[in-house]
Amino acid sequence: MASSADFPGPLNPGNVVSAGLKLYRDRFKTYLGLSVRAYLWLLVPIYGWAKYFMLTGVMSRLACQDLMQQPESVEVAKARVNPKLWSFFGLGLLMVVIILGAYLGLVMVGGLAGLLAGLVTGGAATAVLGSDIGTGVGIAFGVLVFVGIFLIGLIWLVARLLIAEVPLAIEPQTTASDSIGRSWMLSRLSVVRIQFVVLAAFLINLPVILVTNTFPQLTLGSVTPDSAAFWILYSLSIVLSILGNMLVLPFWQTVKGVLYYDLRNRREGVDLQT
Repeated sequence: MASSADFPGPLNPGNVVSAGLKLYRDRFKTYLGLSVRAYLWLLVPIYGWAKYFMLTGVMSRLACQDLMQQPESVEVAKARVNPKLWSFFGLGLLMVVIILGAYLGLVMVGGLAGLLAGLVTGGAATAVLGSDIGTGVGIAFGVLVFVGIFLIGLIWLVARLLIAEVPLAIEPQTTASDSIGRSWMLSRLSVVRIQFVVLAAFLINLPVILVTNTFPQLTLGSVTPDSAAFWILYSLSIVLSILGNMLVLPFWQTVKGVLYYDLRNRREGVDLQT
């Protein structure tokens, strides 16, 4: 089983992902069972959603405890995390509000910046290249500025909030807002490194995504819509997509547990004794 002894010192993005993958592999049945239960709970409004968020936190807690060489059983981890059930639901709501607010803010800021950049660039290009070409250059540059600001802002926000549920699952006396604050503080100097972690984890998940999501969707285009074959393939694609998500969810949560461990060691120089 992976532990801090296997990955001494600060972890690079590759080591974070490798440790998460090893932890998942070592307790594959445990994590997959938690993932299946989490997705089944999504069928139950409100309470089930809270259970889903709580179980994802349990996965990250198990990974972090294993890395610290203080392994816990699922029952022990759930007993320690379950009292915060409604805090996990509140955390989910806060994350939705933050992301929606950031989305709207980025659209407004990016749109304004893109408009100004397009007008300035278009005016300059018109003076040199003429009206038609200048207008096209201005529009293209404005769109590029808008997309750039939006994507950079969104990626930056995701990096700052990636481990938002992990402190709530691990640190005692932590509320939903505290957990978001901890993620924000721990990630402050590590945004680029976190983005590399996400990229590496995505590449590892890519084969599963292609098999369970992309390829089934592509096959739908080869059959006549509203035919029996279409609906059979459509149903199979949904089932495969759900199974694929169940398979990759624990991997992401173990990576988050390892990332939390590493960020806290870097920022606070402690061994996460809780």
